[in-house]
Parts: sequence; structure tokens; C-alpha cells
Amino acid sequence: AESTEKLGQRVLFAKAKLVRDVQSATQRYEYLKQHSPHTLTTMLQSVANSFSTCSPFLESTLLIAWLTDANKCKEVVVSACKKVLRAPIKKDEYDWFKKYVFLSNIWMQKSKKTGRFMYEELLAIGRTMSLNIVDNMNSIYEHLQTHKHWDKVMAIENQTLVSRQDDKSVGLLMEKGLSQLFEMKSDDESEEQCEEMKNFVDSNMAINMLTATASNLNGDFQRHIKLAMSAHGTFGEAPMK
Repeated sequence: AESTEKLGQRVLFAKAKLVRDVQSATQRYEYLKQHSPHTLTTMLQSVANSFSTCSPFLESTLLIAWLTDANKCKEVVVSACKKVLRAPIKKDEYDWFKKYVFLSNIWMQKSKKTGRFMYEELLAIGRTMSLNIVDNMNSIYEHLQTHKHWDKVMAIENQTLVSRQDDKSVGLLMEKGLSQLFEMKSDDESEEQCEEMKNFVDSNMAINMLTATASNLNGDFQRHIKLAMSAHGTFGEAPMK
């Protein structure tokens, strides 16, 4: 009930902010339309340049650009989103999208041409991009099935060699500070507290140690994988797991 109440408060706050932002942008648009229409044209072009280069922009400028020419502004925004969300996604472009575009009030504006809200356009882009990825994967799978050794590949059974990253054969998380805690015995009174502390260390400090190790190894790992895979097409680094 409390989380629902907080969500409701956030919705009301966001709605009130949207109304204020739109009112402010409308007032500025009407003033510029009457006294300096060329400024509106320049502002629209400025927004287009920002989106085409994934550069920071001001929310107020974007809203005024929308009021100036909603159809042109929509084309600019949708085109940039398609570019940013098309695989392979570039981190710097996606960071720009999350920081400036995704949080914008522009998504609550309705297109005069289609009658759809801009957030519906964004959802449509997401669905299209995901369908392309699924279609590509299905195409690869269908092609692999035509290989003469496909049956041999499918006959290979799953086998778990190492189930945890702290397995002795891996060589990680062997530090005394970890092993001493997990080997510690507890009496009945402190057993619950001891288990809680083991779970805490296992899910916090151990994770920190693994991520630091992964960061140190990632460069060499990516170079080896790139060397092996570049012959089969363009290689792109995947995020660390």
C-alpha cells in the first residue's frame, strides 16, 4: 500500500511538472512567434543538430521546437532513437539517450499526424528492433540446421564442470578473509547471525572481488576473442558478466 501511494505521488508530481513545463514553453513560443520567428527556426535546427550528433540539449528548447513544428521534431527524435537503439548499441550514444532523451517530457506529446503519443512511437521502435534481433537469430539457427554435422552437435549432452565461481579449480575467492569466515563454526545461539553474515559476505564482498578480477582480465580476454572471431565478421565487445 505504501509503495502504491508513493507511486501515485510520483505520478501526480510528474503530471504537475509536465503541465508547468508545457505552459512555460507555450508562453515562450508565442512570444518568439510574434517577435522573432527566425529564432524558432534556428531553435528547431539546433535541436535537430543535437539529436543527430547525440549532444546534450535543454528540455525547454526541445518543447519549443515541438511547438514550432511537431512533425519535423518527431522525425528528428524518432530517427535518433532508431539510430541509438539499432544493434550494435554504442555505450556513449545509449548513455546520452538515457540521460537526455528517455527522461524528456517529449514522450507525453501527441503527434498531430498519427494521433499517437510519442511514447507509443518509442515502444514501436523497441518492438521493431527486438523483432529484427529475433529474426536474425532464427535465421542463424535455421542455417545451422542445414550443416551436415548438426545432428552430432545436438547429440552433445549438457555437462556442468564448475557450478560456482568459488570452486577450488577456478582459483578465485581463495583469500583467507573469505575462507576463514565460511569455515567458522557457530554455537546454536549465534548460528542464525553467522549464516546471515556468510550470506552477506558471499553476495557483497565476494561480488566486488569478482568484478574487480573480471575488469583486470577483460582486456586480454576481449583481445583473444576478437582474434578468433574477427575472421567471421565484425566483432563487438559484450558487457562483462
